[in-house]
Amino acid sequence: MATNWGRSKLAFSNWKYRDYFSLIEIKGKNVYVTCTLCSGKKTLSTSASSNSNLLKHLTSTHANVTLVAADNPTPNAASGVAGPTLLKQATLDFSGQHQVTKPELNTLIARYVVENMLPLSTVVSESFRAILAKILLRGGERGVAPCRNTFAKFLDSEYEKMIIELKKSFEELQYIATTADIWTCHNKSYLGVTALWMNQNNLEREKAALAYRWFKGHHSHDAIAVELDNVHSTYGITHKITATVTDNGSNFVIAFKRYQPLEESDSEEDEDEVIFTDINDALHATGDDIDGDVITLPPHKRCASHTLNLISCTDVDKWLLSKSATKAVYRSATAKCTALWNKTSRSALATETVDELVSKKLLVPCTTRWNSFYDALARICEISMVDLNTISSKLGLPAITEREQQFLKEYCIAMKLLTVALDILQGEENCFHGTLLPTIETLMLNEDRSPSKWPANTKGPS
Repeated sequence: MATNWGRSKLAFSNWKYRDYFSLIEIKGKNVYVTCTLCSGKKTLSTSASSNSNLLKHLTSTHANVTLVAADNPTPNAASGVAGPTLLKQATLDFSGQHQVTKPELNTLIARYVVENMLPLSTVVSESFRAILAKILLRGGERGVAPCRNTFAKFLDSEYEKMIIELKKSFEELQYIATTADIWTCHNKSYLGVTALWMNQNNLEREKAALAYRWFKGHHSHDAIAVELDNVHSTYGITHKITATVTDNGSNFVIAFKRYQPLEESDSEEDEDEVIFTDINDALHATGDDIDGDVITLPPHKRCASHTLNLISCTDVDKWLLSKSATKAVYRSATAKCTALWNKTSRSALATETVDELVSKKLLVPCTTRWNSFYDALARICEISMVDLNTISSKLGLPAITEREQQFLKEYCIAMKLLTVALDILQGEENCFHGTLLPTIETLMLNEDRSPSKWPANTKGPS
């Protein structure tokens, strides 16, 4: 070992984090060590007068380790000079910031259950409680999950706190946009409302869920208007909403048309009109009738992604079925694909047959998921004609002909750009209003790949 650089001048000897490294040798003005936290025997080097390389290694590779400063340097027995000592494997320190309090643990449990949509019975699971028992709380106690009833009350209290915080945030805002949607799951209908706004401090877009409610009864336009007005009034944002975005459902469209506030020009024209009211109806008016008169909904915007989806699902189908050259092959090809999807989705044996031949699972179209029909057809187009015929034969289904397969391939080529546009517009984080026009323009510039440009023999673009 070269020792031409004195140990008394060695920066590593007096470094407070020297215990995390084992000294190998000192060669010239370089020091070679191994990290005791790393699993391998990787050799690191640093200058004899500086430990910057070693500190960079600790802060980047072992960022999750809380560094503990070493005691005063241990004198070297031979020279009496402070020098490095070969160290044992360092242990992780779980004290200080690694420990949590009981309220903090309950908050983490609530976040885990809510974000993963788990049942409340999760907190009484023996395996879940066994995991929490391994967590050491501040004060020396072990982590324990609350009982189901206590946890339910805790969630309710946290929900109320969240509403109060949202209301405070909305008080400082001038403009807010909302979205609304109704869907059915497990034979129940639900109404979801979200809010979006720009943070005034950093100009970043923020969002929050305002409602996730069980929507009872018919999805009529007046019932939707009552629920939406109720949600907006709860948070005190009725007068701040610039627009509400929904799909193209007729119930939503009619609701916003009927309950739009009158413009000033309209109100002036109606001043001269005489409105007659039956005194008997006025005296016997119910609370619902009175509330219904004051319902006001914000301006309405139709979802661009849903509108574009209607083009792919409805307008293209109408065009293909309106042409004699494409009607027969389109119907026969999609009918055979539908039979294949139904067979594999209802029979485990059929699914195994497909998996053994092509090692791929067939995708089944879903009416509520955009692009699913294209994705399902594209998966079938990936399968060769030989394998398709074998699958159809084993499942007892009519085989797809070469002409039908060629049609499906050309259909996917023509619809590819539309599905890409849909994926862009339905993005959650990076989709902005300024994205819409360039996306639509780009799609229109590539209209030569649309079905309307196909020749009469339906083979499509080559």
